[in-house]
Amino acid sequence: MNGDATLGELGERRILREIIPAYTSGAGDDCAAIGTLKGHIVVTTDPVPTPAARAIAGDEDLYWVGWLLATINASDIAAAGAAPVGFLAALEMPESLRVADFHRLLAGIRDSCKVNGLSYVGGNLREADVLAGTGTAIGVSARPPLTRAGAASGDHLVVVGEGGRFWADAERIRRGFPVDRISSPLYAPVSQARLMHELHQRALVKCAMDSSDGLAPTLQELSRVNALGLRIELSSMAGKHRDLDPRPERFWLGWGDWTIAAAISPHKFDEVVNLVERLGGQATSIGRFFDGPATVVLASSNVTLPLGRLESERFAKDSWFAKGVQEYRRMLHELPLP
Repeated sequence: MNGDATLGELGERRILREIIPAYTSGAGDDCAAIGTLKGHIVVTTDPVPTPAARAIAGDEDLYWVGWLLATINASDIAAAGAAPVGFLAALEMPESLRVADFHRLLAGIRDSCKVNGLSYVGGNLREADVLAGTGTAIGVSARPPLTRAGAASGDHLVVVGEGGRFWADAERIRRGFPVDRISSPLYAPVSQARLMHELHQRALVKCAMDSSDGLAPTLQELSRVNALGLRIELSSMAGKHRDLDPRPERFWLGWGDWTIAAAISPHKFDEVVNLVERLGGQATSIGRFFDGPATVVLASSNVTLPLGRLESERFAKDSWFAKGVQEYRRMLHELPLP
């Protein structure tokens, strides 16, 4: 096929017949079959925003759009502590999109599904003026799914996954330093679904929330939902990236790391850390819940300061969705710290 051929030259039936089966396991029928599921079924749906690979690194490859689409949805499955099962993608594309670029988009979805434990089972295609995608992920849990509520005073606030890497890599790119595209969450983020499912199976997590909107608003939401105060020890986040910023704790507080914030009982904390490390992941206690007003307090060397607003909230005038990623970066670096 001509490398410059477009979707409009193929038409939907040829696309479904000649391209889609190479990437999905459920092509050709009206519905995708995912088998019999035993347990609590969880379902989530999310659209894909402009990937950071493009917005920050200037990489226009649609592979990163497809990759992010799957990870966004897998991260919600992770927050529920469920096992990832199936993924569907509803894709809207202009007729002028090159077939070669469409292959890259599908390859990104396929590869991200694989590392996130999802089976790419199908979806929908339609023409549109601009490219857009919405994913739906399905998971299952033998135990009731985790929610954002359930923390108690004294519980650890544990970040599952590597905190701070995304904005550290963004700073490296800004300075012209190389970044590993395979391991960087700026290009190829991976959810914590496998780790969270293992933890939840063992009843080690009391509540959880994914940090896709940023760790800062995630902490504030967990404090609000549980009607508890939350004291965050900034020293727990300051171990890496001092070569990039004298206060590398900032890197943790923004969006992009695709971590999970979880409440863990003190008597189960060591078991959680040991299990996550055996599975090749990271789990870091960054603070504790306490009886008191639902507020998040940042602490450093016995100096405290309430956590300010750093938002990715839809329909909010101060959200980065409205102001852009460069303005968000400025707000992140100017967020008051004690």
